[in-house]
Amino acid sequence: MLGSAIAPHASQLRLIAECRTGHVPGMNDVSTDATLACRRLYWSALQDRWDRRTRQAAAWLADEAGVVDIGCGLMPLRDHLPAGTRYVPVDIVDRGPGTVLTDLNADPLPRFAERAAAMLGVVEYVTDLPRLFTQLRQFDRVVLSYNHASVQDVLWAMRLRRKEVIWLHRHGPARFARLLEDAGWHIARRHRVRVGEAMYDLRSCP
Repeated sequence: MLGSAIAPHASQLRLIAECRTGHVPGMNDVSTDATLACRRLYWSALQDRWDRRTRQAAAWLADEAGVVDIGCGLMPLRDHLPAGTRYVPVDIVDRGPGTVLTDLNADPLPRFAERAAAMLGVVEYVTDLPRLFTQLRQFDRVVLSYNHASVQDVLWAMRLRRKEVIWLHRHGPARFARLLEDAGWHIARRHRVRVGEAMYDLRSCP
């Protein structure tokens, strides 16, 4: 089932709890086995979450003739879309042939012929959300993800010295919905990826 999670083993749950509470002996020593195991588990959990998020987005966008993938990364979404879907990768760095380069915090969003777009794991790093959501109105439909306020994740990431995952903003669901609606978007569907993270299937209001 899309969005379902595999329950971690009890030992993994203990390690997660230790990582989050700081009760791992030698946690501040990045060379300890516990820290390395915690890092591996952290990345494994992230990858699982990203995979489920990508599959959910692809399922929602399966009927679209073309999809613009804004913040495409390694383009995992392309592999989950139906064969024949026009796929346009967009990123701040060159990801290969066909990549449209843009910096969402500096450049205006380019114009595209496709009517649907995806933004997975990107919105948290954009400084001006009203500007972004207004520029996305060139599309009829946008599927995006957002990490809402989750102190737990931020503290765990900091404990693992991954300060780069501290997002520029962490709006709660109500505030985030208002930002979307103020820019002319209707939330057709909302899907909970996990505690603190949701996906939105947006339709442009007339």
